[in-house]
Amino acid sequence: MEESKYDAEKRSRALRSAALRLVVAVYISYLAYKIAAAEDTTMNITVARIIGSVFMTAAVAFGIYSFVRMRSELAAARISPEGSAETDGESRDGE
Repeated sequence: MEESKYDAEKRSRALRSAALRLVVAVYISYLAYKIAAAEDTTMNITVARIIGSVFMTAAVAFGIYSFVRMRSELAAARISPEGSAETDGESRDGE
C-alpha cells in the first residue's frame, strides 16, 4: 500500500489552524465550566447552568467543525501521483 504524500506548506497550515481552533474550543469549555460552577454570583444558579450548557454545546460544535475542517484541509493538501506533473507546471493535455 502506498503512503500518501502531502504538500508541506498546506499540511503545516492545516495542522496549525487545527491547533488554534482546539485552543479556542478548550477555552470555550473552560468558560462554560466557570459560568456553570459559579456559586458566589448574584445570577440565579439555574440561569448560570443554562448559559454554561449553551457554552459547552458551542464548544463541542466548534470542536466538531474544527475536526471536519482539518480533515478537508489535509485532503486538499494530499498530492496524488497522477497530479504530480500538473504541480510542476506541465499540462497533461500536451502528453
